Amino acid sequence: MAIPALMSKKLNGVPVMMRISREEEHYIGRARAGIFGRAKIGFRKDGRIVAMDFFTIQDNGPYNAQGDHRSAGSMATLQFQPETYRWRGISVLTNTPPRTSQRSPGGMQMNALIDPIIAKAARKLGVDHVELLKINAPVGKAPYGPVNEKTKKQAYVTQANVKEALDQGAKLFGWEERKAALAAGNRKGSKVRGIGVAVGQYTAGSIGFDGLAIVRPSDGMVEVHTGIGNLGTESVIDCQRVYAEVLDTPWEQFEVVWGNSAKGLPWTCVSAGSQTVHAMTRAAHAAATDLKTKLQEVAAKMRGGSPASYKVANGKVGPLSFAEVAKKAVELGGTYDGHVGPDDINVFTKNALKIVAGQGLIGVAKDNYKRDGNTHSFVAGFAEVEVDVETGAWRIVDYTAVADVGTVLHPRNLQGQTFGGSMLGMGHAISQRWVYDKQYGVCLARRFHHNKPPSIMDIPANIRWAATEIPDPETPVGARGIGEPPVGAGAGAVAAALVNALGDEAFRRYPMTPDLLLTSFEAKSYQHTALVAHI
Repeated sequence: MAIPALMSKKLNGVPVMMRISREEEHYIGRARAGIFGRAKIGFRKDGRIVAMDFFTIQDNGPYNAQGDHRSAGSMATLQFQPETYRWRGISVLTNTPPRTSQRSPGGMQMNALIDPIIAKAARKLGVDHVELLKINAPVGKAPYGPVNEKTKKQAYVTQANVKEALDQGAKLFGWEERKAALAAGNRKGSKVRGIGVAVGQYTAGSIGFDGLAIVRPSDGMVEVHTGIGNLGTESVIDCQRVYAEVLDTPWEQFEVVWGNSAKGLPWTCVSAGSQTVHAMTRAAHAAATDLKTKLQEVAAKMRGGSPASYKVANGKVGPLSFAEVAKKAVELGGTYDGHVGPDDINVFTKNALKIVAGQGLIGVAKDNYKRDGNTHSFVAGFAEVEVDVETGAWRIVDYTAVADVGTVLHPRNLQGQTFGGSMLGMGHAISQRWVYDKQYGVCLARRFHHNKPPSIMDIPANIRWAATEIPDPETPVGARGIGEPPVGAGAGAVAAALVNALGDEAFRRYPMTPDLLLTSFEAKSYQHTALVAHI
């Protein structure tokens, strides 16, 4: 977008349109790294996975090494908790357009590769699919990934409540009722139906960032400063509501200043990797606690007594207003008005303090809260699909997602993230792809109908969500991120549902387009060969 803006400026503000070809868009926009995978999984009769051998070959593109294939291997250990596990991976440089990390890098591909096998295993073992996932689900501080050479231990998560999410989702989706209905007959004319379930998971939080807020002497308003990117997810505001909780004061008395370094911004995480909610609620809690402590200390200096005896609530510190205490803080100076700050805050925050010092009572702190484990979130997805076996066309009839993300900050925002991520995963299953001629490297998918992102017409007629609402014990607010996990849940649940409807040998490649499925129907087996076409 910088090019049209620059050209418009040179033309004295005349509107400028930039047109690019589909091939140019592929290069500029990039794509998720493609992964060819082979998995061999051993089960006990009761459904417990005793061994998993997972081999991935990644189409990396020409440069900038992508880690999707490694993430896929790591996520498989967390997802299924195999008693014995081997992962091998190769990343291949190819003369194709560049790749980059997209939402749930590696996690989504893992779900797409493994979940159809889990659906097949459930049928062969005679174990309910939901129960099979529960038998192998991560619980509590579940381990995952390779063994650390120094500690001789695996990493582990702060908390996993996957079984609870699966139980809640099965009830909301009506799993047992749908299963019974399909058992009585899943075909009506040329159309067959199937149901599937999958669990998406990914990292969901980081630590160690700073919070900054000012109580203004003029009006007692609490001015919260943040560098969170405003991507439309509302976390730029939602994360700051922690201040209102800690200070027990109505949100109307707060004002958020964001994205303006001239006004002083604290060290803030990037808006990526599902980390914002976790990282910045922790930072906000640390700064709000510092603010509360200073309000009490200044009030005690003004009126006497112990700081702890002053209740902070409703914009007051005992009998004193926030504005009165802030005025005194400016008189006291030092740590109270920001001229002296903590040693451990980031240099970015120290520079912000230089800007805001003297403007009021300053609350500033680094997130130094302890965290036992790595932060991951989980989403259980349930899907029902309908396939026309005469044309290969198929649609998603129903979808339910239950998020295990700790404390819910903003229900509508969580719904939007859950639905949006799920639809991205479904898009990879339905139609999203690019195609290049394997000999000449010519782009063949040159129009949107060749590489169709999911539209509103692809959204299931019935789509619903819920959350376990079990707070994470390793963060003061209890909240974790939601960005990545729904993607794998959407892709995996739809793939498992197609296996349930069509059988185990209907497809071995994504997306499952009508022509691919129809060819498989006619041949009674999948007809595409791996590592031949660049799709």
